[in-house]
Amino acid sequence: MLQETERTSLARRQLLMQAGAAAVLFCLPRSMYAAEEMTSQPFSETIAVLQTAYANEFMSRAHYHSFARHALQDGHPNIAHLFAALAASEAVHVRNYRKILQALGTKPVDPDIRAVKIDSTRNNLRYAAEDELAEVDKQYPELLARLGTEGHQQAIEKVGWSWQAEKQHRALIEQILSGTGIFFGVLSERFRQTTVRYFVCQNCGSTLIELPSEKCPVCDQPIEIYREIESLS
Repeated sequence: MLQETERTSLARRQLLMQAGAAAVLFCLPRSMYAAEEMTSQPFSETIAVLQTAYANEFMSRAHYHSFARHALQDGHPNIAHLFAALAASEAVHVRNYRKILQALGTKPVDPDIRAVKIDSTRNNLRYAAEDELAEVDKQYPELLARLGTEGHQQAIEKVGWSWQAEKQHRALIEQILSGTGIFFGVLSERFRQTTVRYFVCQNCGSTLIELPSEKCPVCDQPIEIYREIESLS
């Protein structure tokens, strides 16, 4: 009888302890026990934006790789060199987006590169110019606006870097864009005789024809992080 009374008393004490713990938890401020829950919430819009940017840059890299090989076969080694530099820059963007997506627990979705179309070097330059124009003036501003809703700072930073690098791409293409019409043969020959060096920042994709004096103008990293892109010829 005594043992039964002790078991009943022990059960009551355990029940009271559980009830007390529940009451304490209930009375705690929401912020004290919901932090983990809040940080684990998915950045759904950020992920959607990064998937879009990843796919776009993935395809741009594939286009530029193909354009470079075709330009070399077409007898335009310097234009091939330009396309190779642009491909190297897009590869940095792809890597940056992949890292953030993986950190958010999401697998990047690779687009089908069989959609890459190759034309004459002149038309490939036109396509590249139009693509860069769309990215600089429309696509990247829209992506940055969407990222602002969730405020994922690393994503905003990396997309902003890509936007600045794309502006550099457009400027490089525009240097020979005027030669995609009737004077293409003359200007491409002049470009072929000109030695150009391309440097790509491995942190942000900044693409320049000469190294900056101190640091990357886009991401502020030291110039040692730049890599010179070798000519394909």
